[in-house]
Amino acid sequence: MNSQVTDIASLYAAEHDRLRNVLVQRGVSAATAADVVHDAFLRMLRAPANDLRNPRSYLFKIASNIAVDEYRKQWRAERIIDANAEIDLSVADPAPQADAVLIASDEIAVLHQALAELPPRCRDVLLLHKFEGLSYAEIAARLGITKNTVMAQLAKAISTLRNRMREISASAE
Repeated sequence: MNSQVTDIASLYAAEHDRLRNVLVQRGVSAATAADVVHDAFLRMLRAPANDLRNPRSYLFKIASNIAVDEYRKQWRAERIIDANAEIDLSVADPAPQADAVLIASDEIAVLHQALAELPPRCRDVLLLHKFEGLSYAEIAARLGITKNTVMAQLAKAISTLRNRMREISASAE
């Protein structure tokens, strides 16, 4: 045996347990720590002799680097989506059900019909307030009416729509 192998064997006997314990204290599992220590000593055996000026420091640095690499591998592996994983059918599908889509489209058609039947001024006030987000004062200025007229027209529009939607829905059933 050459002297480098003898030195590494002596270092192994002296530092194996200490290095494994240091890795475990840093959060590496005991099984992984044992593998890391083993790999670190194998790398030392492959290293050129002139790289081993301070074998103990070199060993601890190699082990630390290997432990970090192992942590990164484990972290990545945990985040890879398993293509064979079972689909959890208990999770609700965010897409609306087909019957809900039909009901909604029917309700939209009823709303359009009810809006078309509103008097023009009521419809304009309602659309400007609800769909364009204008304030009462802005609607009053745009239509050349008072704020009180805007409020009265809006109340009339909402009441008329509500009643008409009920009538249309009841006749559709």
